[in-house]
Amino acid sequence: MKKRIIKLIIFLIITLSSFIYTLKKINNITIDLDKETLNILLESSDTINSKNRIINKIVSTIKDTNIINPISIVLQNYNKKVEIKKINQNNNENNNENVKIEEIRKPRIYIYNTHQNEKYISTKDININYTVLDASFYLQKRLKEYGLESIVETSSIQDILNTNNWNYASSYRVSRMYLEKRKKENDSLTLFIDLHRDSVNKKISTISINNKKYAKTMFLLGLENKNYKNNEKILNKLENWLNKNYEGLSRGIYEKKGKGVNGIYNQDFSEYCILIEVGGEENTYEEVENSIDVIAEMIIKNFGDLIV
Repeated sequence: MKKRIIKLIIFLIITLSSFIYTLKKINNITIDLDKETLNILLESSDTINSKNRIINKIVSTIKDTNIINPISIVLQNYNKKVEIKKINQNNNENNNENVKIEEIRKPRIYIYNTHQNEKYISTKDININYTVLDASFYLQKRLKEYGLESIVETSSIQDILNTNNWNYASSYRVSRMYLEKRKKENDSLTLFIDLHRDSVNKKISTISINNKKYAKTMFLLGLENKNYKNNEKILNKLENWLNKNYEGLSRGIYEKKGKGVNGIYNQDFSEYCILIEVGGEENTYEEVENSIDVIAEMIIKNFGDLIV
């Protein structure tokens, strides 16, 4: 008789422990067994489904438990954990394609603006000046539609300049700091795009192709980078593609060196570090977006092996 009582007590203790464990694990909700907390949880609309699962779990547990052998309730949970572990192992062993998909989803492209505050003309409807940073976010959106993940730099260049009392020409020094930092944080990054806006008038910075207006693009190449020939090769490839598919959209490759200019533009960081001007200060943001659509297509068509 005493043995049966002891078994019953053990059974009740294990059952209660399992019940508490189940409550805590469902939806990762931490629950104290005071009446007030339970009432709040059960009355909450977010926990109605959890409540039903709790009840079903209790019923199922009691139904499948051997009262004579109460330790069976522990074995039930253990066996289920083992089954889940086996399933996870099978997924890791047999679903290599899923792993590859996850790799593709890592950010491959870093988009930044050394001159973040460069603005386009304000819209007619509302007085808003879109900037090159807005253009970067739009490029990120278009790339994502192609299935490519990217990072847009949002940290302020100007704040670093002000803090260190650096002049505007030191902007490339700051963007270099961000380049190195983001690459260290995301070793998957392979393509680096510095978006700018030129200061030429609209006649020079605008073109109509098939009755659609675009903000003209221009590549900048720093000749004081000792390996600039590698960068030049990449830019020539892009320039040729634009001329072939959107004739007149590109204003060409502008080479810069000498006194009073940067001459490198962080292109020594990687041969795939590209500086591209999109439009001028008189371009509308709609014209800029049309050009960004083309730039996104250009990236897909010319850097497939690099970014996928």
